[in-house]
Amino acid sequence: DDARAPKPPTCERKPHVVKFGAVEGEFRGDNAMNPARERVDDLFWLRDDERKDPRVLEYLTAENAYTEAHTAHLKALETNVYDEIIAGIEETDEDVRFAWGDFEYFVRTKKGAAYPIVCRVERGSKTVETVLDVNAVAKDMQYCSLGGFKPSPTHDVLAYAIDDTGYETYTVCFKDLTSGDMLEDVLSGVAGGVSWGGGVNREVYYATFDDAHRPDKVWRHIMGTPQADDVCVLEEKDECFNVGFGRSSSGRFMTLESESTETNEVYLIDLEFEASQQPKLVQARRTGHRYYLEHRGDRFFVLTNKDGRINFDLLMTPTIDDVSQEHWAPLVDSTNAPTFTFDDKRTLESFFACKDHLIIDGRENGFSAIWVLRFNPLNERVEEWHKTVWPSENALVYPSVAGETLRCVGANQVWDTSKIYVSYSSLVSPRTVYLYDMNTKDAKPVKTTPVKGFDSSKYTTMRLEITARDGVKVPVSIAYRTDKRTHKGPLLLEGYGSYGISNDPAFMRTAVPLMDRGIAIAVAHIRGGGELGRDWYEKMGKYTTKMNTFHDFIDVAESLVATGWTQPSSLAITGRSAGGLLMGAVLNMRPDLFRCVVAGVPFVDVLTSMCDPSIPLTTGEWLEWGNPNKEVYYEYMSQYSPMENITSSAKPDVLITAGLHDPRVAYWEAAKYAARLRESVTNGSRVLLKTDLSAGHFSASDRYQHYKQTAFEHAFTLDALGLCGDVRPTWDK
Repeated sequence: DDARAPKPPTCERKPHVVKFGAVEGEFRGDNAMNPARERVDDLFWLRDDERKDPRVLEYLTAENAYTEAHTAHLKALETNVYDEIIAGIEETDEDVRFAWGDFEYFVRTKKGAAYPIVCRVERGSKTVETVLDVNAVAKDMQYCSLGGFKPSPTHDVLAYAIDDTGYETYTVCFKDLTSGDMLEDVLSGVAGGVSWGGGVNREVYYATFDDAHRPDKVWRHIMGTPQADDVCVLEEKDECFNVGFGRSSSGRFMTLESESTETNEVYLIDLEFEASQQPKLVQARRTGHRYYLEHRGDRFFVLTNKDGRINFDLLMTPTIDDVSQEHWAPLVDSTNAPTFTFDDKRTLESFFACKDHLIIDGRENGFSAIWVLRFNPLNERVEEWHKTVWPSENALVYPSVAGETLRCVGANQVWDTSKIYVSYSSLVSPRTVYLYDMNTKDAKPVKTTPVKGFDSSKYTTMRLEITARDGVKVPVSIAYRTDKRTHKGPLLLEGYGSYGISNDPAFMRTAVPLMDRGIAIAVAHIRGGGELGRDWYEKMGKYTTKMNTFHDFIDVAESLVATGWTQPSSLAITGRSAGGLLMGAVLNMRPDLFRCVVAGVPFVDVLTSMCDPSIPLTTGEWLEWGNPNKEVYYEYMSQYSPMENITSSAKPDVLITAGLHDPRVAYWEAAKYAARLRESVTNGSRVLLKTDLSAGHFSASDRYQHYKQTAFEHAFTLDALGLCGDVRPTWDK
């Protein structure tokens, strides 16, 4: 009896005019519409940049209570799913030990402890030293994210960055690793990363934000001096660009970068010289040109997309001094012939160097890949190169990080080595770390993440190709428990499709409880992502081709229905962030095709957010979606922006999640969307909003809380698909 169901909170309406185009005193981009167009947003009042307005917090709390009331009957199921997730985890565990300086570092987790513990052992010793216990750091915090972790080159001082709100603004602290004491140096308002510069524990580099939360300055800090005395070494005034920095694998150079999504330029600081030197510009920015440098030996290696090589080419400089573009040349082999030449089926994404090797991470034919180049130490020519081989192509392979709970630290920290750590996983294969010999091509498994009770032989994974409406083949990765699959059975379809980010088929331990209940898991590798190279993104899935992203997802869903994998009454879909935009767009276009939707931190108020340069990320995002202050993009984005395309209709059940302190997709987008979507429902479907009042974009930082949130989402999905047994709300009995 719906009349007895809990009633949603009343969302007050206050008309507010939003202007698209030229606005006096604001940077709205070049060629903004003048006069500006206007729209009325009567839920604009839900925006509170300070996250402190009592009216807003009261409303979000009421929405949470409404969601709690509508899911109270699922508590036992939610607990069961959570218990299954936890039962599969080796709660007390230790990740791979990797060499770094004179030590072996590794990450530990302990049963009941929410955060990682970083430890080390000095080479030749058995005494384990705790470098940083993040649980102790987080003791008095509701949220704690480690954004940077860098021991000094001498490994006696640790620099680490902590975000205690979820807003991704960090504080850098320094710990004396000999005494265990905290140093007086503290850097506030930092953009996450930190790198040691020249001298012995003397210099530290970091970045800060402008008022719109855009990283716009790189600073050099001298240890033992106030932050107010720090020197700005790079400032970027163009609001479409962000700054970044990092130390070369060799340790000799600090690279500084100004970058938009389409263009960048790089500066170098030689750390062997005095700190007062000015950064050296490598190549001035040119619209559409991106390049990245890595140093080894007497030269730099360059990944560049110049000359129309959209998937990037690998070139080199003749010396460390002649670095501008006119000096870039192909790599050569022992016969002086060009080698590892450009191949448009191969996408080169990132690289790092060792003494005699270069390791490149990228993609080929739609799959993740790693290539290794070996150099002759006498003449610096390429002796041999090869693509590494793994158990399956339909998987994710990448240079290893320190651990799943410490992804900001790479596990390959040794310069003079012929062996690297590589991680591999598929939808049915938990992450395995291999020690890969770059000379012999031997891959030795070192550590497989334990998933207790999981037997991969009971599960099947495969890759399909779906023909989209314009004839393009769209890959889909699928996994399911073999003995549970049924014709037209339940299926959860996941998608992202933005920023050129590849949504690879990696193992998700939290998906096991769903597969064990008969739900197939599918990942749609739609346009807008990077799975099939940069064309898949830059030419087919952004700006005025963005509709391809949504059409691809719908076409994949329709094909899975037509071929008997599932049916609309058994089809759930999910996506986060830009994937949440995908959820909102396809829900508006085909509400009849899905049974339930889980939209995590969804970017759904596209037009209103993208017109306002004061909102974090907005100006840089104009190079992803287009700037709606310009007529051509205003018209195009109006076709798919979820908030503007809601119509009254029968709809699936919808769960929307948000984080109060999210700087990437503000909480008010989800709140406004839930209110507007709910009033459009004609068939009584649930539209629920759950806002984490202590987190940001990436959900809870506490691993146990994160699993609880996942269990809640799974329980909602299982309920919508009719897979929770005869469990109904009290008012429906």
